[in-house]
Amino acid sequence: MRIEVDHLKKVHLLLEAGSETGKQDLTSAPRALTFICGAASAGMCPFEYQLLGKSAGDRLVLSIPAARLPETMAHLLMPLRKALDGAPIPPVLSLTVTIEAVSEPAPREIIRAMAEATNAEGCGADCDCGCSGH
Repeated sequence: MRIEVDHLKKVHLLLEAGSETGKQDLTSAPRALTFICGAASAGMCPFEYQLLGKSAGDRLVLSIPAARLPETMAHLLMPLRKALDGAPIPPVLSLTVTIEAVSEPAPREIIRAMAEATNAEGCGADCDCGCSGH
């Protein structure tokens, strides 16, 4: 049975990033990003909405203007930056997202994800994520 991305599902992604569509010059190999969908207190961010209903093997190619990256990724911005090893963000980030797996998380994983998402929503003024230290 294929599990689809939905609220409070554990999502395992592989990311490739580039400075333009079709060019993966920001990552030398796919980078892993794993999170619990919809764990933030503000609900799902636009990036998570793009993943809803998708399952393992599905792929998306997104073009995200740098100015909209904080709003698009919200609590997932810092995990994204970490997954991309702090690569500089171009004016428009081309992100190829492959869903590697979707699973049911353990209850403790959901609680941990909620706590981490709350912390990431206001990560400090010197983080360069656009949160303005809120």
